[in-house]
Amino acid sequence: MIDCDDDLYNDLWRLELERKLLKIDAKESFPRFLDYMDARYSRQWFHTVIAQHCQMLLEGKINNLMVFLPPQHGKSTIVSEAFPSWALGKFPNLKIVGCSYASSLAGKVSRNIQRMIDSPAYISLFPDTILPGVKGGKSRGHIRNIDMFETVGNGGFYKAVGIGGGLTGTPVDMSIIDDPIKDALEAYSPIYRERVWDWYTSVLVTRLHNESKQLFIMTRWHEDDLAGRILKTEPDKWTVLSIPAIRESIDDGNDFDPRRVGDALWEDRHSLTRLRDVEARSARVFSALYQQHPTADGGNIIKSAWFKKSTVAEFEKKHKGEPIIFFLDTAFTEKTANDPSGIIATCKIGNDLYVTHAEKFNLNFPNLIRHLPEYVRAHGYTLASTIRIEPKANGLSVIDELKDKTSLNVTKTNEPKDSKETRLNVAAPSVEGGHVYLVDGRWNDAFIDEVCGFPVKPHDEFVDVLCYAIDYHLTNPFKPIDKKRLARLAY
Repeated sequence: MIDCDDDLYNDLWRLELERKLLKIDAKESFPRFLDYMDARYSRQWFHTVIAQHCQMLLEGKINNLMVFLPPQHGKSTIVSEAFPSWALGKFPNLKIVGCSYASSLAGKVSRNIQRMIDSPAYISLFPDTILPGVKGGKSRGHIRNIDMFETVGNGGFYKAVGIGGGLTGTPVDMSIIDDPIKDALEAYSPIYRERVWDWYTSVLVTRLHNESKQLFIMTRWHEDDLAGRILKTEPDKWTVLSIPAIRESIDDGNDFDPRRVGDALWEDRHSLTRLRDVEARSARVFSALYQQHPTADGGNIIKSAWFKKSTVAEFEKKHKGEPIIFFLDTAFTEKTANDPSGIIATCKIGNDLYVTHAEKFNLNFPNLIRHLPEYVRAHGYTLASTIRIEPKANGLSVIDELKDKTSLNVTKTNEPKDSKETRLNVAAPSVEGGHVYLVDGRWNDAFIDEVCGFPVKPHDEFVDVLCYAIDYHLTNPFKPIDKKRLARLAY
């Protein structure tokens, strides 16, 4: 017969042992500290990576750390609240400054840190780190309020400040900046961005010393945000941990990322379906906040304002039988098997190029061959059309397969001799001169975002096909006559 009392005793004993072992680990391991302080905490793999990097910062293995993570993925709880608490437990004499876009938010973070340090679990783990007003901690001569609190008898402190706030006379061993930008209105304001930069350089940096550590966490809004400016001026001084909401490539430098390409970062909390809905609402915002790829105002090489717009009705009125020409950039090599293929449908009317549709699709070779005939026929393919495919790797195989299996008029584009950046710079004057029209469609935002975001975007299929289209239609208007094709059409 099983003795229920013995089983209960054994379970309680095992739980107590696990708790004691966790307590021992929590002193030396910041990731384990997260588990120790909150038994309900759901630590994901990326939380562990962030916590490990924070610990490396405290231990002096890295000096400056930037963490870019999508909204609502737990970065502030780890970096702004739990980490300074653990750091003060390890080194009660640390002088830490926590910064946010507003003093009210910075004060809220300060209160959460104080609650953590006041908790019985924390006091049991770090008995030498005591705040004024706690039993055993004498308050006389020590500061404790929302804006600042000191560790009793150790000389350490935590000071909360909003962007623009003063730090005169405050030496800083560690600065933690958490989202210095409140919203899009501030992010896209040159005046506000300059204000943040001036505060960082003239106030915060002046309080640092040779051994000071800097920790910066945020979601990216703009290429010229504070993180962007810092990395532009001193790129070699920072360790950057950038984790996108949806993994885009296995070559992203994040060897610690266990995801497959296309997987969501935290499926249980922010599913791939939800993320794609966010992307559909605004490709530009999604790329910046969720994927950490901000675009310069208006674009980089090509500016968004350069593109002309056309309604479907306007295009149909001008379109008088001119052929739709398709340009395809295929995904290639096994290593990038999950990269998308990109295609655009184009038409030259007078001296202008009309892009009537653009799309990307993640398809393997057989499915791509099956999909292309359906796509081109749905977007204006006629006997006068051609499908021009980039002749790299399996692009040639796609050409051969389509010729063998379909009646489509397929050929290859000219072999590219220059870099994408050079080709886009060559194509840019045609766009700037107002000769490239985008016919209204849901694809417009994603197309503009990628082309104007190049070269900081993770993918560039639309860049490739646009360059080929401009070269074919506008840069080289006197194309050789395909006599065989003319004969076939005449027949």
